[in-house]
Amino acid sequence: VEDMETPETCVCRTDEGRLVEGLRESMLETVIPRGPGDRVMVVLGEHAGKVGRILEREPGRSRALVQLERDEAGRVVPLEYDAICHYLGGHEDD
Repeated sequence: VEDMETPETCVCRTDEGRLVEGLRESMLETVIPRGPGDRVMVVLGEHAGKVGRILEREPGRSRALVQLERDEAGRVVPLEYDAICHYLGGHEDD
């Protein structure tokens, strides 16, 4: 997702770099990274906007255990797949 056009529609960029406008949430699918320690951003709930690393996936429950970055307590929280997305942004020290 590149931008929100309205509260109901967004602009997305494809893997090929093409922009697609006017997409609704029902047209999108959550992408959960598969690699060990992959980074995700929380997009729903009390931790929205925070970045973390997947420690464990629970496919049968459609959730993952995520350790939040920049969290003094190093909290690990269970989050539904729909509450997280693959994070490709930079690191704090980039």
